Amino acid sequence: MLNEAVLLVLWLLLLLPALAYALRPRDGAVLAPARLAVVRASVLLGAYAVGVVEAASAFTELTAPTLLIAWLAATLAVFAAVLVRAVRDVTPAGGSAGRGQPFDALREELRSRRGATRRTWRRTKSAAAAAPAWQWALGCVIAILAISVAVLAIGSSPNNFDSQTYHLPRIEHWIQNASVAVYPTDIHRQVDIGPGSEYLLTHLRLLSGGDGAYNLLQFLAGIGAALAASRIAAQLGGGPVAQLATVFILATTPEVLLQASSTQVDLVAAAWVACLATIVLDEFTRPGEALLRATAPRSDAVYLGLALGLIAVTKSTGLLAAAPLLLIWGIGRLVRDGRRRRPCLCGRSPQRCSRADASRAAAARAATVAASLAVLAIALVLVGPFLLRMHQAFGHPLGPEILRDSIGVQTADPRLLLINGLRIAQTNLDTPLFFLSDGFAAAVNGLANLMGVDPNDPRITFGSSEFPVRAWYPDEDRAAFPITGLAALAGLVWFAVKGPGLRRAYAAALAVAFIGVVCTVSWQPWVNRLVMFLVVLGAPAAGLLAAALVKGFAATARERGRRRAACVLVTVVAVVASLAGVLTVAYGYPRRLAGTWSVFSVTDLEERFVRRQEWLPQYEEAAAAVAAVDPERVGIVQGNDSWEYPWWILLPEDTELYALQSVVPDQNPPDPATMDAIVCAEDLDECANLVPAGWEYHDLGTVAYAVPPAQP
Repeated sequence: MLNEAVLLVLWLLLLLPALAYALRPRDGAVLAPARLAVVRASVLLGAYAVGVVEAASAFTELTAPTLLIAWLAATLAVFAAVLVRAVRDVTPAGGSAGRGQPFDALREELRSRRGATRRTWRRTKSAAAAAPAWQWALGCVIAILAISVAVLAIGSSPNNFDSQTYHLPRIEHWIQNASVAVYPTDIHRQVDIGPGSEYLLTHLRLLSGGDGAYNLLQFLAGIGAALAASRIAAQLGGGPVAQLATVFILATTPEVLLQASSTQVDLVAAAWVACLATIVLDEFTRPGEALLRATAPRSDAVYLGLALGLIAVTKSTGLLAAAPLLLIWGIGRLVRDGRRRRPCLCGRSPQRCSRADASRAAAARAATVAASLAVLAIALVLVGPFLLRMHQAFGHPLGPEILRDSIGVQTADPRLLLINGLRIAQTNLDTPLFFLSDGFAAAVNGLANLMGVDPNDPRITFGSSEFPVRAWYPDEDRAAFPITGLAALAGLVWFAVKGPGLRRAYAAALAVAFIGVVCTVSWQPWVNRLVMFLVVLGAPAAGLLAAALVKGFAATARERGRRRAACVLVTVVAVVASLAGVLTVAYGYPRRLAGTWSVFSVTDLEERFVRRQEWLPQYEEAAAAVAAVDPERVGIVQGNDSWEYPWWILLPEDTELYALQSVVPDQNPPDPATMDAIVCAEDLDECANLVPAGWEYHDLGTVAYAVPPAQP
């Protein structure tokens, strides 16, 4: 099953570079065109995957044959696009290749490009050979960490806590129902949390027949996020050193490393946000000649709309960064349109030229407004079906009240919002140097008391959580990122103080996004993973600052001393970051390469239950007893945070599972008497009440099961 999954991923990955070739921009049109082509291809394929799931569900045909046909069609379409692009590349401008000559021209073009590729490769090798040793060291650290995470992603079974509860069970329900329509469940997050990442996993599940490739989605998202972040660094004026530093910073961030082998969704959402950000910056970073030729490429609106839709359907918190970035894009276009002037034609009076300029400016502004509306319309096409289902099921497009109240901030009191922001910052920057973390936490609590507010006020706190918590340990749900956070903060402050206008606008967008998080997301112990998109967007600022600090030595002795001190600081930070990255992949939780519970020393089931080892024997015993009665339909009883996914793994493959409780309005669960067996997790009192009279009920502690009486 794993081999099939890996082959499937390779097939899909082959489409990416092919489509990137077909979508690559003209030479000289943008900075880093190859990376932009990959971003465009990723956004287009992601949107296609989401659209296929929604379209198939509309006809209750979310099945393996349907998706196979969809991807075969996509492969043919990409192949055709590659041929069209290849022919267009060899066709002379303003003419045609001539009858019977296109393929000869194509062969000649391929030979030419092969030669150019060889020359580029030789130049790259020469540049690499001339690169300082410290750059090679950074590259080696990045490569080692990437390979290590890839091993974890391929060799580990899904064992994220939330994935056991709702990320992965919802996929099994969709496949069982052949639709993503709302279904009865007692775990509301299975139906009301953004499903974009799970839509992508559904393709892997149906086409491979299992979950062996699930972890690779976030691994590839991590690579995509780093690629987009490095391009952002280039767009903000960073050279190769700044871009390398940006990738290094992300590659050594513990939360990024942990999520890159997980079935969480935060890294996927962050990658879509980074894609949107780099497309936005194209508006301001095109070379002058390309900008004069372009009427701001219409394709930007298409890709921005697709990226925005993918963000909205995957994780809505990403919209907190998307909104200010798109605002900058729109304002930038309007300003450019207002300044656009063309020379008067011979024989025209200045007055007529002024009227013509005004007319062109008005038309350009109208085009910008139309492009902005197109961005929103395209995004709505992707996320609209999900929002419509939420409105129909819960009377609100953002889902049930319990979801909005539990996650969102419930006050506009500036004192509480300040405390919420400081608590989030303290949790982000937590370190094993407890005197620092404890001092920061004590200062936050002291300020709250001074202002007369409760630092754990339920209006800004998730559930019964209490601040502070230890977040420095490399756990995928709460790992802090003090090095990345402080470096990004320093870089953004540097942008605001000394940067040109684009850098200042970028820093302002990230500041607005963080304020948006503070005003909308309640503090919680796992808040660090909820701001993953800010980590990715902040890395380029840190990369540019690091490059500026190590950039050569100045002329005077005093300035040389400052440069040396800066280089020492950057070196120390790089060494500590490298050590943190290596320890994270070696001993991170719940997937690790070394020590007890290493991926190499546990079985598949043991790995799935790393977080709750004591539950495994109970799940196995209950599943074996239920399988013995050869059931076709099994009822599930559980609480809002129970693990449902293990039942889908342990029970026979052809068994249908149905929730016997439902918090979804107008979605009534089936009668327990219509089931062939019942399994329960945690909510055992409710389970005992639902068991039909005369059935055999067995309480195992955390897990229980019930089967009909044996037939005589």
